[in-house]
Amino acid sequence: MTSFSLVGQDITEFNDPPSNASQIRHLDLSYNLIEKADGIKRFVGLRELILDNNNLTQLDLPLLPFLQTLSLNKNKIQDLPTLLEELSKRTPHLQYLSMLGNQACPNELVAGDEDDYQNYRFTVIRALPELKFLDSRPVLPSERQKADQHHTSFIMALHKETICSTSPDPYYPVTPLPDEDPELGPRGAGLFKRRQTYQGRNSQGNKFIGDGDL
Repeated sequence: MTSFSLVGQDITEFNDPPSNASQIRHLDLSYNLIEKADGIKRFVGLRELILDNNNLTQLDLPLLPFLQTLSLNKNKIQDLPTLLEELSKRTPHLQYLSMLGNQACPNELVAGDEDDYQNYRFTVIRALPELKFLDSRPVLPSERQKADQHHTSFIMALHKETICSTSPDPYYPVTPLPDEDPELGPRGAGLFKRRQTYQGRNSQGNKFIGDGDL
């Protein structure tokens, strides 16, 4: 396998790839200070890319149809949705991904973060259909099935929340009040006096009615 390595050189950018970049299959730029790695765009034949221990906040990759392994441990990546959108478009056959030590990857060893980490795994697994290994654990078929179910439940909950916040309750339909009451005339904010008339002499209410009202 043709490899290229610049490990531990304290470089902040990687913009000067070798002339045979398209033939490189293994690229290791770990333990540097890289914030941008525009030079990666020349390595279109990569199968393995190691970028651990840098200062990357995002990736701007070319189409890497052969890339199977990507290691991004201990960078400064926070925006997981943007990263996954990039990877799903640019690395369609990615099988091994590690994101440990980034803010976008919750620490499963910290109390209280276990659920966050599992939700993170569901999100990543759902976005990358060929992924076989994420961080320190393999992706099992049962976990992929749960990831699909988790995504479906989330979409349904979001849809329900949207309906409830924008539409009347279907069981309690809201009918706008007419501009005019047929008995009282135009609606207004003022007080009004209404005369009540009771029909029938057997009504208990009649004992409060004067003779002139009957």
